[in-house]
Amino acid sequence: MTRPAPALDYDRLRRVFELELERGCTNDTVLGGLDGMLVRMAEDGLPIGAFRREVARLPAAGYRSLLADARRIWLLGAVSALAADGRPTRAAPPPAASSLAPPKRPGRRAPRPPSPAGSSSSRLTRESPASHLPGVGRAAAARLEKLGVRTAGDAALFFPRRFNDFTDLRPIADLQPTSTPQTIVATVESVRETRFGRRVRGAEALLRDRSGVLRVAWFNMPYVARTLVEGQRLVVSGKVRRFRGRLQMENPEFEPLTDDDGNAGRLVPVYPATQGVSQRTLRRAVLAAVDALAADLPDPIPVWVGRDLRLSSLPDAVRTLHLPSSFAAAEEARRRLALGEFLAIQCAVLLRRAEWQRGRTAPALALGAGLDAFLGSLPFALTPSQRGALDEILTDLRGPYPMLRLLQGDVGSGKTVIAFAAMLAAVVSGGQAVLMAPTELRAEQHYRSRARLLGGDDLSPLAGLFAPSWLGRSVRALLLTGSLTSGQKEQVRADAAYGGADLVVGTHALLEEGVDLPRLGLAVVDEQHRFGVMQRARLRRKGANPHLLVMTATPIPRTLALTVYGDLEVSTIDELPPGRKPVRTVWVQPQEREEAYQFIREHLEAGEQAFVICPLVQESEALDVRSAEEEFARLRHGPLARYRLDLLHGRMPGRQKDEIMERFARHEADVLVSNSVIEVGIDVPNATVIVIEGAERFGLSQLHQFRGRVGRSSRQSYCMLFSTEDDPGPDARERLEAMVSTSDGFRLAEVDLELRGEGEAWGRLQSGANTMLRVARLTDRDILARARELAADILARDPALSRTEHRALADAVQPFLARATEAN
Repeated sequence: MTRPAPALDYDRLRRVFELELERGCTNDTVLGGLDGMLVRMAEDGLPIGAFRREVARLPAAGYRSLLADARRIWLLGAVSALAADGRPTRAAPPPAASSLAPPKRPGRRAPRPPSPAGSSSSRLTRESPASHLPGVGRAAAARLEKLGVRTAGDAALFFPRRFNDFTDLRPIADLQPTSTPQTIVATVESVRETRFGRRVRGAEALLRDRSGVLRVAWFNMPYVARTLVEGQRLVVSGKVRRFRGRLQMENPEFEPLTDDDGNAGRLVPVYPATQGVSQRTLRRAVLAAVDALAADLPDPIPVWVGRDLRLSSLPDAVRTLHLPSSFAAAEEARRRLALGEFLAIQCAVLLRRAEWQRGRTAPALALGAGLDAFLGSLPFALTPSQRGALDEILTDLRGPYPMLRLLQGDVGSGKTVIAFAAMLAAVVSGGQAVLMAPTELRAEQHYRSRARLLGGDDLSPLAGLFAPSWLGRSVRALLLTGSLTSGQKEQVRADAAYGGADLVVGTHALLEEGVDLPRLGLAVVDEQHRFGVMQRARLRRKGANPHLLVMTATPIPRTLALTVYGDLEVSTIDELPPGRKPVRTVWVQPQEREEAYQFIREHLEAGEQAFVICPLVQESEALDVRSAEEEFARLRHGPLARYRLDLLHGRMPGRQKDEIMERFARHEADVLVSNSVIEVGIDVPNATVIVIEGAERFGLSQLHQFRGRVGRSSRQSYCMLFSTEDDPGPDARERLEAMVSTSDGFRLAEVDLELRGEGEAWGRLQSGANTMLRVARLTDRDILARARELAADILARDPALSRTEHRALADAVQPFLARATEAN
């Protein structure tokens, strides 16, 4: 027979905890400490209630293992719980004298009135609006919608982005410089908006606990100074480093701490937030949804797969990720859920690829003997990496299905010649090939590079007939851009449709109505183009199921290639041509500028050329960084006054930009000052130095693309990163240090992925609040590989995902089919 739990003396126990608080949480209020008392109470059996839950939240080592602030937080929660458990039920008013109602029997409680709609989580469904969640009114519901939480089902799958670790709170005196976040509870002693150097605005605060004082800096976040209040207690979590001899926490996350935070001894979820909705409201609403709905959430992983892999159940994983017992438990739950998300996207990309090829035959394209003739005409030999990529592409072109392939390679790795060989295969086989470039300038450069490969030169007309001796036939090439006159455009369209044009180079306008390519066999899409489902449909209408090759000079981590580009096969060129030297990169501090200008002058005197890149075109009052126009004027009358300078930026008309670039290519200018218009495709082998002003304002991928404008000859080239401050902030510092440490674009792509996290990298898989991947990370390479294998296995058994056991997976796949599996 089970012994009933003894009644608690709520008031006496509450007084013990209040006395412990008054004594500074020293654990000497009762003989032997609080742990002994709590253990005896637990052995006797604690009544079910809020206090029992508080006791369960203590770590295994007990109250004595907690630091003073964590003890205080737990005690406050325990006092609040005891007050709730011990609060007497309010007695009903006595009946009126005239009432004929019989007296109530002792011990009978009046029936509970029905709860208003939405007030009880037990009545929630996945489709219940968010306003039915506890603590969420109409205004809060509207704000939650910005986070993608429209229904209770959305809330149950709205996962924490991090956890406040109340199991490992540290006094300020125990903080150490480290790359991992550390958590403190402290009081704001002072806070102010400030400048870090001349250009970076931000906020600075001094936080104090009983052990000491800590300086905290928020770079580029001046609004934090308006958020914090002196005397406010915060939970603060961030990385600590030593700066000018003192410890400093940089860009930490923080959250106000209130007296009823019963979070001692556990990990507390911190959710993506929006203004006007506190973490307390989010936690209450989300956890209510999880309690009510976890068991009903659909699992995209089929039951038979989960059984074979011995996976935990989806409800258990969801509950654990919201309220984990440890970081290890949270990570295990996250990986379980990530497998389902990756499985959905891998099924989607494989289905999209099957749709591209289903029931269709492509023209067989083969270069034949022309391959050796073409390669023999080149003034260089292909690298093994280039030859491998070319073999993969030519094999696809000979096959029965339309090719769908991504050709990726670092800047200067030689993608152009490989793509041109594929285009020649289309021409030799009696078809047409088109190349679509992101800009007119890039399109003209592509055209001229192909003209040179066909025996022409940089002065070749923009529509011409070439007769390379090694090919044994003539090739008619055309360029179609927006800067042509209407008459010229009409002539190009007519030649493309009826005049025997073999190669057509242009912008995305090539896909518009009125441009007919009746013999189209291959389309090559240069980077920076969104080439998705609608564009593929237009492409099909222009030819007999043409092949598609997408090129990018931005190295892509394998996980991103399998997601954003998941329906494309990938060919990679991962080595530079012989004789090319890696670009040497240096981060120039403000006090080193004059020395850097002397270095540039020495290279200009040697007959070489230089680029100077600025973040803006014109000077801005809002952004205190150098503009291209400002820097052009300063350099021309200052450090580089003896040399010929030219200015290039994206606001210039296309023809003017082309003329400036042509002058620079002919060495009629020594230095080209530009904004980011030169990021892609400028090829000037004589340029050996590139200066990037305001380098901390650019992303790592963009910095690497800029660097790729030099290092295009056998001479040593240099990249000089000019930051505006000694200390541009932790994120920018890591990017600049990564640039200095390696010139390998594929390594930088992985570093970029790690530095940026998932948000920015998932650009084509997310749109604002409409996130389709909630917990998966691009660093989950092993999970993604497993998901790819599972997707192929499942689709081999059920190509349309029409079986009952795959219904949840089919539903999860649908959003990706609609929006996220476009080729580029």
